[in-house]
Amino acid sequence: MRQDPWAELARSLEGLRAAFDDSYESSHGFLPGSPASGECQRDTLAGSWGSHPVRDANITPLSSVFVMFDHLDSLGTLFRSPGGITASHTIARATLDIAIGPWFLLEPEIGERERVRRYMNLRLQSLKEQTHLESGADSTEIRDHAKDRIRLILEAARAHRFEVRRERDKYSPPFLGDQMPRTTSLASQIIAPEVPVLGPLFWRLGSAVTHGQQHGITMFFERTDQLVDSAHGDAAVRMQASSQDTALRCGGAPLAAIAVLQRLFAQYGWDTDRLNTAIADVIRTWQLVSGVRTHQAPATFLQR
Repeated sequence: MRQDPWAELARSLEGLRAAFDDSYESSHGFLPGSPASGECQRDTLAGSWGSHPVRDANITPLSSVFVMFDHLDSLGTLFRSPGGITASHTIARATLDIAIGPWFLLEPEIGERERVRRYMNLRLQSLKEQTHLESGADSTEIRDHAKDRIRLILEAARAHRFEVRRERDKYSPPFLGDQMPRTTSLASQIIAPEVPVLGPLFWRLGSAVTHGQQHGITMFFERTDQLVDSAHGDAAVRMQASSQDTALRCGGAPLAAIAVLQRLFAQYGWDTDRLNTAIADVIRTWQLVSGVRTHQAPATFLQR
């Protein structure tokens, strides 16, 4: 392509951000008549976990979406910078991780009771993690607060006839009904359900870089003819990544963001015209840079 491919990848991500910002600034939440609004009108689940749990379950994804965009902005900055060869893959993997929660919570047509159940399970996970933040003392302010919040959630859950499970485990969080699916399982659904290996592949490639695993590091090695230790045959390598390789390996980030935004806009009743234009541009740009031909791409990756 004639334009700088790195700059084009970054520019396409900015289009997604602009579409979201425009809708958020004009509404600051879900609109009257939207699915979210309808669920809130039917809210009968008030209790010790909160006075408006259905509204909380519908509004909470917004905070994760802002964090997701913060990472996408950072990814675009890395694309335009002379460095950040490996960091881009770490940011892309984190973006996928962040997107999974709101995407799962915003599933359409699950009803207010199921949405609250999923929301409370996410809260229970977070609160249990908070109990592990401090060690060395049985009682700390952070741990006591988290334990009390867990108690209030379980109390309300029982009052509304949710099944409480794994309540007394020392390390793992309790949960209501079914346990939240594993990250890799959700990754396969958020990216391309018809190609279930693709989502976990994006996630594992990013994880290999994030955790400094050897196969993650060597993805960026390019051998040279320069020997640095002739006795052992060690040759110098340089670290680099082409825009094509990066678009292929980091493609899970924009795809996950698109999946979240599609569910968010639908649940909130936001107009999708600008979003659809931005999505088409992202998919077209990333396909072009990555060299993925249309007939080879999963449906999620095709221009809509």
